[in-house]
Amino acid sequence: MDKVYYLDLQTLLDYLQGQSAILSTTVSVPSVRGTCQGLVFVKEGTVLESLIQGPNGTLLASGARAYALLSSRDQWQVRIQPDVEQVLRSLVRPALPEPEPRPGPGARPAQAALPPASPASPPSLSLTPVPRPLRPLDAQLLAGFSMRQRFVLRLVFTMVNGERSVEQIKAQLNLSPAVVEEALTTLRSLGVIS
Repeated sequence: MDKVYYLDLQTLLDYLQGQSAILSTTVSVPSVRGTCQGLVFVKEGTVLESLIQGPNGTLLASGARAYALLSSRDQWQVRIQPDVEQVLRSLVRPALPEPEPRPGPGARPAQAALPPASPASPPSLSLTPVPRPLRPLDAQLLAGFSMRQRFVLRLVFTMVNGERSVEQIKAQLNLSPAVVEEALTTLRSLGVIS
């Protein structure tokens, strides 16, 4: 359960006394229209990462730069999260390319594959669905979701650019394909993507 504290960041970190938690707050970024979200991931009293996300979920700042912008905030929503490292990793770690399968002993060489499509070929010839953003993903639309769900929805939304196919989005995110599918379905039902 989330709880709101009206403390500056350092006092709040001291108050948490070595617990693991995700701290969130709203923050204004001068160059961005709309309200941004600041997040601080804390493990046993140590700050692991600080992030600032734009109104549409795009990552605007991280690390020391984000921490500097957030340190003066004095209203924080706190979620005690014992597995905070795992949540952070699942949200921000880029997907690693899958290794090429190696043939076992006695295996025949693979048949020649079709040549890759020319980069000049138009994307309209693609047979896979390509979701397109229709409007910004406003914070009000995500009010009924948990913090993790909001993170996943924002993360998937940032990958939707009208050029990446669903399969490409799945391959580039460090999330299970089922989670990505569910997020895309939710984003479609919210009317923010096609």
